[in-house]
Order: sequence, then structure tokens, then C-alpha cells
Amino acid sequence: MTSRNISTQPSETPLSIFLWGGKDKFEARKQLLKALTTNPAFTKRAVTVPSLARKDAWLRAVNQARELIALKQTEKWSHEQFRQAVQMLDYFLPVQPQFRIFISNLERQMSDEQKAIWIPKAERLEIFGSYAQTELGHGSNVRGIETTATFDRGTDEFIINSPTLSSTKYWIGATGIWATHSLVVARLIIDSKDYGNHLFLVQLRDLDTQELMPGVEIYEMGPKAFHGMVGVDNGAMQFHQVRVPRSQMLSRNAQVLRDGTYVPPKNTKHSYGSMVTVRAIMAEATGYELLKAVSVAYHYTTFRKQFWKKGHKEEATVFDYASVRYRLLPLLAQGTALVLVGQNIKQAFDEYSKVVIKTGDFSQLEDLHLQTVGAKVYSTDLTARGVETCRIACGGHGYSALSGFGRMYAHTVNAVTYEGDNYVISQQVPRAILKHYNAKTEDTVPSLSYLGFLRNPNATNKLAVSSESDWFKPENQQWVLEQRLATLVRAHLDATESGKDTSFSVHELTMAHCDYIYWRGFWDVVRKAAGFPFYTSLDALAQVVSSPNGRLQCVVYGTVFLTYF
Repeated sequence: MTSRNISTQPSETPLSIFLWGGKDKFEARKQLLKALTTNPAFTKRAVTVPSLARKDAWLRAVNQARELIALKQTEKWSHEQFRQAVQMLDYFLPVQPQFRIFISNLERQMSDEQKAIWIPKAERLEIFGSYAQTELGHGSNVRGIETTATFDRGTDEFIINSPTLSSTKYWIGATGIWATHSLVVARLIIDSKDYGNHLFLVQLRDLDTQELMPGVEIYEMGPKAFHGMVGVDNGAMQFHQVRVPRSQMLSRNAQVLRDGTYVPPKNTKHSYGSMVTVRAIMAEATGYELLKAVSVAYHYTTFRKQFWKKGHKEEATVFDYASVRYRLLPLLAQGTALVLVGQNIKQAFDEYSKVVIKTGDFSQLEDLHLQTVGAKVYSTDLTARGVETCRIACGGHGYSALSGFGRMYAHTVNAVTYEGDNYVISQQVPRAILKHYNAKTEDTVPSLSYLGFLRNPNATNKLAVSSESDWFKPENQQWVLEQRLATLVRAHLDATESGKDTSFSVHELTMAHCDYIYWRGFWDVVRKAAGFPFYTSLDALAQVVSSPNGRLQCVVYGTVFLTYF
């Protein structure tokens, strides 16, 4: 068998620079990749990772996390570089929540005085954080959370308590062994009155000994399905009358004064922020995971030869069979759309976060919440199914753990259920559709602009298709996507009015909504790329996302596109 010399450094092309968000980001990623591939702590040559016992795999992840912390300090990496370095490794590390959700919530939810104390500690990694929202009894339904934080006037403290078994905080990443502090979502109680969910910074472990603090009970939850996320110590956690100072209730939006007076937030929508943060990151990250799987499958199927085609003297390359090519190239198009549209969603969220921190303006939150919910459902569904399709396309060899597909699938399929089961959180998109359709306020939410088609279906041109090439016209693609949405929305409206259970059909409606949003978003990106040397290939991939017949054009350009990975 002939071996291939594959460089550890990415090819620098106009397309690769474009996909990674510009020259500066591409160069920063090259430096990260060089640091990781030249450091023995991250080598794969000395160990067969899939053969490691779970404890050994987790210890390897801990050592890698420690090495990344040292590199961050010596190389002066930014928080974003550190987060990207974590993502570049094979599996999640226990330090991953630090910048992904812990510090981001400190920045957005703490007062200026609180931030001055706690953010430097977190940035210097003197404390390690997690985010504790999900409970054994309630996950996506945050209104059902049972953990309480009762204000004690006499001591000026909150008493954090887990009143029931179902109030146990569950699946809390990096909490089983690693985290020293956690942002705990609990119901604020003052004088027996319930003020709803608020965030509290709770110390879990002694900073010198790592022993649990009094009243804190934590169990490491053990292995996950498909041996996924072996580098993360998920924890189940209960609080037994744990006292925290009043100053550790995150108070940028709501406050409790020394005398017990509750100062409510000016805008209750701030409570969406934590979930929006993670889902905005997922919108882009899942696309890279899918492209990684497509790239591995492409390299294998263009190497492997099997059977002879009539009239050919040599065996045919596996990738040249339509049964393989037409499975991989649509996934290439979908992964590219997830990345590029996800980048725009993440950028919009980052800009929104700066505005919120500076001015407290939450006016954009509803639209971002809707976008990130849809992106979470859409991207994780496509990626989990796509990774498995790539594995199958590689035949029997794809079943080997050394192919990497098993680890990729284990890490992507979990995203279908964490941060909200896709069928459960799918209900939020149709709920918003109905709310704004009935109120005739869809113009206030850009991602619902297509509702105008449902309200006045004759306002747009009719479908005009007389040949296969007509499917490449954006106006025809838009008509089909909007007509499909209008049909599904109307059916959902009727089902809701008649009191039917729509918890199954909402998923189809949410996926159709995202088909349209990603179609529109991808074409916006393609138009902005006009004049670049890769424009033709990007345009072809957009056609694959837009129309089933588009895959015919993709065959012409798709192979060239794949060589960039």
C-alpha cells in the first residue's frame, strides 16, 4: 500500500482563508496547529486513544488541559485562541466550559464590581468554572427548575438548597472532578416569595485541597453513550443548605439589596442569554465537525479502488461511483453552509453581547434566540446523520475505531440532546411563528420575514420551471422553500387551534424554517464572494443546498473544492 504524505499544516488558499474568517484568523489557527502538532502532550504516535481505559483517557485529557493552560500563558493566547485549541483536539477537555460558557456569563450577567473581582480570577485560571442549569427532573423547561436560593437577612447570605431528588443538578460538564466554582441556576426566594430563576456563583471545592465544600455533594456520572466526551467529567450535584454571600448573586440585571428588597430586571429576556451563548457557538462548530468527516471520507474513497467499470482497464476509484459521490458532496455543501452561516450568527451574537454589556439593550435577543435555537436543531441533526453517512461510505474500513468516525459520531450525536433535546426545543420556533403571525408583527423579527408569503401568497411570482436548469434560479428555489413553509405553518396553525399534540410535527416545521434561513444566508455569503477565484465552486455548493438537482452541477466543482481540506 502506498502511503500519502499529508502535511500537518493547512493549505493556504483563498478559499481556506475565506472559510476560517479571514487572513488573521487563518494565521492564528496555523500557529495553534503548529503548537499542538509539535508538542508531545498532544501526540497520537505514542498512544492508541480508542484503546485507552476511560480513566486513562480522562487523565490524558487533564494533562492536555494543563498543557494548554501553560501554552496560553507562555504564548499569550487570547481566550478565543484557547477555545479554538481545545476544539482542535480529538475530544472535549474539562477546561472547555471555562471560556465557552463560564466566563461569557460572568461578563454578561455580573455587575461591574463583581466582574472586577471574578473575571481576572477566571481568566488567570485560578478558578475553574461550570454552568449548572439542567436538573434530573427538568432540562429544557427552565421554569420547572427546583433548586432554591433563599435569602437570609440575618447573615446577608443566600442558602442554596436541593429540596428534592429531582432537583439534583445533572449532566453538569467539568463538575464531577474538575470545577472549583459553578454558576448555579436557582429560584430566588425572599420572605417565602418566589422571584424565579437567577444565577448564583457557588464555590464547589477548596482551592488548595480540591475537597468538596461543606454541603456540596457531587457524583461523577460515569461513561457516556458511544464512549463519547471521555475528556469531560460530567457531574450530578446536590446542595444541602450551602451558604453563599449576597455579593455572589449575579446582579447586572436583577439585584437583592441588603434589606432584602428585590430590584427586578428592566428586561426579563436576559434569562435567555446563557442558552443563546452556547447555541451561537454550536452554530459554527458543528459545520467544521461535518467537514472533518467529509474530508476523511473523501481522502479514503479517492485512495480505495474497487471493481472495474465497463471499458476501463483499471479498477475504479470508489469516489467515482455515483452511489458514493452523491452521498458525500451534498454533505460537503451542507457543512460549508453550516460554517459560513454559523459564522454570521456567531458574529451577530458577539456584536449583540457588546451592546448588551455596554447599554443593556436586549432588543435583538428574541431574533438571536430564534436563530440560535433553529441553528442548534438544524446543524446538530445534519451533522450527526452526516458523520454516520461518511462512515458508511468508507465501507468496512470506516468501522475501525482508528478511522476516527466513531469518536466523531460520539461527539456530534450528543449535541442532538444537550442544550435541549431537538424535538423539545423545536417547539420554540413554531411558537414564535404563531405569536408573530397572529399579532402581525413578523416584520420585527427578520428570520420570520417569509410569513408575508403565507399572509399574501399571490404577492410573489409563481413557480416557472420548464427545464432542469430552471431549478438553479434563486427565485424558483425561494418559491419552493416558502411554499413548503407556508403549507407547514398553515397545518401547524390548524392543528394548534384544534388542540392537537404537535410535539412531533414541530421538528419538521423547524427544519423547514432552517432550510429557508440557511438557503438565504448561504446565498448572501456567495454573493459577497463574487470576484474571488473560488466563487464558482461556492456557487455550485449553494445549488446543492438549494435544490436536489443541484448535485449534478456540484459534481463538476466539488472534487476541486474538497482538495482544499
